[in-house]
Amino acid sequence: MVPPTFVATFENAWVALRSRWCDRTDLNGAVAFSDDHIKITMLHRVVQVDVADDRVEGLIDDALRFFEEKRFDCAFTLSSNVRPPDFAKRLEQRGFEFALQANAMVCDRLSQPRKTDALKIERTHVDGIGAWMGVMCEEFGLPKKTRERAESALDSPEVRLYLARIEGEPAGTALLYSHEGMGYVDLVGTLPSYRGRGIASNLVARIVTDSQTIGNRWTALEVGTDGPAQRIYERLGFRSVYQRPRYLHTFGKS
Repeated sequence: MVPPTFVATFENAWVALRSRWCDRTDLNGAVAFSDDHIKITMLHRVVQVDVADDRVEGLIDDALRFFEEKRFDCAFTLSSNVRPPDFAKRLEQRGFEFALQANAMVCDRLSQPRKTDALKIERTHVDGIGAWMGVMCEEFGLPKKTRERAESALDSPEVRLYLARIEGEPAGTALLYSHEGMGYVDLVGTLPSYRGRGIASNLVARIVTDSQTIGNRWTALEVGTDGPAQRIYERLGFRSVYQRPRYLHTFGKS
């Protein structure tokens, strides 16, 4: 069993990492993330909803106004400790649509994956971030200007960057962010030409081992529900703890 503090710790780690990437705005009952220069969903979200019942409509109005001014869709990511509990229903009543179901997962006991021939996993420091950023941006289809944000966002002793190479060539990335005793795993990806060779599994296994070695109480991550990535993590010893649904309002949609 995972104690109730897991949810709060996971949410705090997620927010703390995103706060390094983009601007953070207090909406009086939730936190909004945005970036005026990089228009990707990863950097635009409302999270940590904890608001009195009579403040719900005002919060939704404030979020809609905030993102309309940013000229970007308004998205809420909810958690199991959202307050009030019917907030998702209230979003739907205001025209938001369910967009994605994600799971917060924790590794109970690592199961080592099969080793991949010619695979080498190395830690990358910010002063050598070029190859790591190039692979990561290609994996996730991110604009090159993301690198400008990343160099400052990831320059921290709490962040560990991992680059996988096949026969010396960059093939995959991942990072570990340690916060409040949680090792949060993020940006796990493999270049298309190297997929299906166990690179992501070996990256995550290395990170779990390192996270435990440096003393993190939990090693956790977020993943879309019922997809191939979730099955990879389950084979490694991760299990789902709670769901983080995303609701989206697209401006101009009839």
